[in-house]
Order: sequence, then C-alpha cells, then structure tokens
Amino acid sequence: GGLYGVAIGGLFAGESMFHRETDASKVALVGLAERLDVDGLLDVQWRTPHLESLGAISVARVTYLERLRAALSRPLPLAFEG
Repeated sequence: GGLYGVAIGGLFAGESMFHRETDASKVALVGLAERLDVDGLLDVQWRTPHLESLGAISVARVTYLERLRAALSRPLPLAFEG
C-alpha cells in the first residue's frame, strides 16, 4: 500500500491512497506523518472517518494559511530526497 502526492518544502499534499492488503495505505500514511518535520504540513484535502482514525483534523482557513506559509518556508524533509 501507499499514497502519492506533491511535496513542496515542508508541505505534502496527498492526492490518493491505494492498497492491495487491507489497511496497508494506513500504514504508509502513518509512516509519512512520522517522517515529516514537526513544522511540516500533511494536507489530506478532506476529513473522512478513515482519515480521522489516523489523526486528521479540520482547521480554520486562516490557521491553514498560516501553517501553509510556515511549511512552504521550510526545506524539503530528508525523507523526500532521493
């Protein structure tokens, strides 16, 4: 299982998750979250019960824009270099 998306600075915007084995995409998402820096931003685009079970939350637009600005000013996490 896994997921793909776009990484810019400290932002990772997830586009889609996929799996062959049950819950494999959940493991990939949790692994990704663990590899992002503390000040990074993992944008899953919308809150679903599935993503809430993994810790996804909704934030106000003003808060999102503040977090986005901070994330974009950070370098790409080492986990994405390769």
